[in-house]
Amino acid sequence: MAQVPPGNYDDLIELTCAQVPKDFTEGSPVWVWLGSDNNKGQPTTWNQGICGVGVCYGKENVSDKLYEISIGDVYILPRTVEKAELLQASPETYATSLSEAAIVGLNNYSSQVVQLLSRDEFATIGAVIATLIPDIQQDLYDRVEGAAEVEIVPRLPIEKDIEKPGATSTVISPAKPLIPEIDDDDEVLQDVRHHIADGAGGVLLVGPPGTGKSYYARQVAIRLTGGDGTRIREVQFHPSYQYEDFVEGLVPDAEIGFRLVDKHLLEMVIVAKRTEGPVVLVIDEFSRTDPARVLGEAMTYMEGTLRGVDFHLRSGRKARIPANLIFLATMNPEDRSVDEIDDAMDRRWTKITLSPDPARVRFFLDRNGASPEVITPIMDFFMELQKHMAIGHAFFKNVHDADSMRRLWNSQLHYAARKKFRFSPDELREVEALWTECDESMVGPDAPAGQMPG
Repeated sequence: MAQVPPGNYDDLIELTCAQVPKDFTEGSPVWVWLGSDNNKGQPTTWNQGICGVGVCYGKENVSDKLYEISIGDVYILPRTVEKAELLQASPETYATSLSEAAIVGLNNYSSQVVQLLSRDEFATIGAVIATLIPDIQQDLYDRVEGAAEVEIVPRLPIEKDIEKPGATSTVISPAKPLIPEIDDDDEVLQDVRHHIADGAGGVLLVGPPGTGKSYYARQVAIRLTGGDGTRIREVQFHPSYQYEDFVEGLVPDAEIGFRLVDKHLLEMVIVAKRTEGPVVLVIDEFSRTDPARVLGEAMTYMEGTLRGVDFHLRSGRKARIPANLIFLATMNPEDRSVDEIDDAMDRRWTKITLSPDPARVRFFLDRNGASPEVITPIMDFFMELQKHMAIGHAFFKNVHDADSMRRLWNSQLHYAARKKFRFSPDELREVEALWTECDESMVGPDAPAGQMPG
């Protein structure tokens, strides 16, 4: 039942159950629970939880403690809803209406039995699941009597990020939807969607500094999730980043010394399992560490054809990466560490190149009110500079006159040129000559030119 497609089924489900209450009769509504085969709630190859709803069509006592139960008018949910989800969706509703309920209540792991829910408990479960999977809300309201009338107490929004030991992520507050700054038909967004549809394990936004990689990664994430910040996680790799920072690791615990905890990847796996929509894990500066080392076993199973397949983590625990978890990363192709990226990792990530864009430079200058006498030499300088070194358009976003352009050259561009051409003095002089021409054109031949740093 964990593997069949969701929807309505006319065929009867035949089950053999023990401990069937006499009050459970034909016509009784049924939540179908996938439990454990060991009666202790221990791990199974399937997700344990509610997988469907139906009606009892028959009950026959075949021995002292065994009954044959027939369930009809079955509706299989799009995914199994775990017990913890009912609590996390609305702790207040769970505490007041479900904490003592059969099966879904606290410390109740019985399997191969029929347990009775009150009418209110049955309806509350339907209402909570309808909030967890809104696409089937009306289906549940039509099937579960009273579910539409249940008032779910909304979970309070997170006012500030909760820092965890070793965490370096940015958790975006879900208090209100995030507003995207790119259109739905944006070319980069469309490229990302195509790569995801083609089964890419992850998508890398590649380009030199200042081409908007980080900006686009966040904007694409907002678009893909509909602005739901709870489905976005942003992390930044750095040279000391490890598997223990990203997948799972031990953290100090005052009572037991150390405990094993989920880190960013496994936390977002949980989020992805609990929603039908896309969940995005953004990794900035992907090449600043060894990605294969940080991802570990997950490197293989992030591949599109292996999504949903169980694998073992270093700790021995099982995990699986859902298909709706999207990996989106940024990388500067000129980083020295890029050459060290594992070939297997390189194959699983598709790449979208973001190049310096003169149209964006012109947009910034126009938006900032720059005069034509400033715009023309700056645009000429930008285009000629690209023949020597890739400089992104974002460097120019605050330029509005000759003085601000001089500050950009003196504080950033000249330093970048000297770093790139530290072993090529002739090419550095050519770049400096380009700047001198631009500077003199902005101020006129008789006006003092901007001073270059020594």
